[in-house]
Amino acid sequence: FYGIRLDSGDLAYISKKARKMLDDAGFPDAVISASNDLDEYLIDSLKTQGAKINSWGVGTNLITSGDWPAFGGVYKLAAVENEDGEIIPKIKVSENVEKITTPHFKQVYRLFDNKTGKALGDVLTIHDEIIDPALPYVLFHPIHTWKQRVVTDYTVRPLRQQIFKNGECIYQSPSITEIRDYCMREVDTLWDQIKRFENPQTYFVDLSKKLWTCKNELLESCRI
Repeated sequence: FYGIRLDSGDLAYISKKARKMLDDAGFPDAVISASNDLDEYLIDSLKTQGAKINSWGVGTNLITSGDWPAFGGVYKLAAVENEDGEIIPKIKVSENVEKITTPHFKQVYRLFDNKTGKALGDVLTIHDEIIDPALPYVLFHPIHTWKQRVVTDYTVRPLRQQIFKNGECIYQSPSITEIRDYCMREVDTLWDQIKRFENPQTYFVDLSKKLWTCKNELLESCRI
């Protein structure tokens, strides 16, 4: 493995010049690596310009967020388990619709079209629900419920994995290479119109009918 690194200047122009120089010198397999505050938009622009770069060094914009440097994550109570082992769903109500939580212990399923291998969407369900791919399944928008789609000939994969059990870690962390390969496979299941930077299509995360009903019943019970 050998090559050069470009870290400043006009990366598109310099990479083309470097590629020609390397090829002329008898090094057609030499890698040209580029860095310098790269993000997905700069990489897309460089590719559009025909830059001869085949290794991208993304650092600052991968581990920090320029417009929102702090992650505003907050834990919210979703359910409690009583002495009898019964799970009682809980909800947070807010005037801001986006802050209303979805109650209950949950499972997350991803549905794939068998013909294309592409993801149809994700479904949040109550933890003990099972989606049977032998039966048609109705995907519907959790707010605009009239937007529905019946899917057939699909595969279901649960996304949650248990990490701890009885206080012990039961999960073996994959290697960096395995994580990279997994991410590339998952991204490949997304349609191109979802992955584009400008005006991308929305990737839907829906609620099961049972979970949607649970949420709305709790909201109804909270009326003043």
